[in-house]
Amino acid sequence: MKTKLFGLLMLAVLTFFSCKEIEKEADMAMEEAEAPDSADFDKKVAVVSAFYQAHCDEDIDALSSMLSDDMKWSPPGYNGNEWLGKEDLLAALKGYHDGFDNIKYAEGIVMPDSTANGFWSGSVFPVKNANASAGIIRVYGTWSATHTESGKEIGVKYFNLSSVNEDGKIVQSSDYFDVHGLAAQIAAQE
Repeated sequence: MKTKLFGLLMLAVLTFFSCKEIEKEADMAMEEAEAPDSADFDKKVAVVSAFYQAHCDEDIDALSSMLSDDMKWSPPGYNGNEWLGKEDLLAALKGYHDGFDNIKYAEGIVMPDSTANGFWSGSVFPVKNANASAGIIRVYGTWSATHTESGKEIGVKYFNLSSVNEDGKIVQSSDYFDVHGLAAQIAAQE
């Protein structure tokens, strides 16, 4: 009887520790699955950065080559939340090239005593939607240029959400900046 009891006790202990080990392995697998893919993030940031540099260089062919043919674009000015396409974005960029010289982009969030990182992805909050994905790249920065006709220096704070596909092409882009603020800067009396 003692042998059977000892055997049952050993079986219970082994089962308990086996279950704990399986639970621990499952937790580790979940942590690995949720771990951020820094290489994917860096690859997508490089695409977005190259796109901004091509805009600064006023290289419409390079810009076009970095956009997927079926990409969707949401312009900065409110348009009823209608998504536009690649040709619409290229036409808008060409308009900036025609109207401005010395286009420059400064990455980052300007704080009183520093400039924070300009590229972000994934989230911690809200907890129910938290993820470690680099699916959408959040971009913060400042654009500046010289208005060609007036010679005035202008600038605008900038926020963008971009998605990059496996082929390294931008497939979705949503811009946020004060379009009317640019016009006001140009129209302002000195």
